[in-house]
Amino acid sequence: MISVLLLKVVCVIPAHNEESTISSVVRNARTICNLVIVVDDGSTDKTVEEATKAKAKVVSHIIRLGVGAALSTGLRAASNHDAEIIVTLDADEQHDPKEIPNVIAPIVDGKADLVIGSRILEKNSEMPFQKLVANKILSKLTSFASGIEIKDSQSGFRGMSRHVADSIKYESTDYQWASEMIISLSKRGFRIVDVPIKTVYFKSRRRGAGFRDAIKILYNILHPK
Repeated sequence: MISVLLLKVVCVIPAHNEESTISSVVRNARTICNLVIVVDDGSTDKTVEEATKAKAKVVSHIIRLGVGAALSTGLRAASNHDAEIIVTLDADEQHDPKEIPNVIAPIVDGKADLVIGSRILEKNSEMPFQKLVANKILSKLTSFASGIEIKDSQSGFRGMSRHVADSIKYESTDYQWASEMIISLSKRGFRIVDVPIKTVYFKSRRRGAGFRDAIKILYNILHPK
């Protein structure tokens, strides 16, 4: 096993109006990652200011383009900073940066190219029921379209090698990117695995793909371009 300390790990965090949480996420991620890049997706609050105070490198979209577009911007920025492993995670404290070593371990060990942090595999998952059902349906369809079994196709907590990041091709600017990335990479022979992660859900916050997003994802999986 290659020591994580010998590899340059860059964390990419897409953010839109996350002034209350971004600082904490960045600071925790910086204890593990060599560099943290926050992609500000047209925020109108103090997200940029808080991320900068926490010593993240901030890349900004002038207007909101969507989480898929923000991740694409972040992956390019990470590659430009000579990342060897790239980690993506949410800005709202749903993901625990302390779990980054577990997420990237299969890549470090040479067993995977893309690792998905799965909320479904976590034994005590507290995912809301409606979200759980929708996630399982989308994951089944994504698994069918990609030819590999994926338990949590919509998770934004992912680890990938630099080669994967440079090879990623997806057109979606919104939440459809999650399934599209998996399907595209699997068809080109990249090794994709999932590992269990813990997730915190906040009743007062509504994040992630909504019903309309789910319909779009379903349509694009069933009617690929």
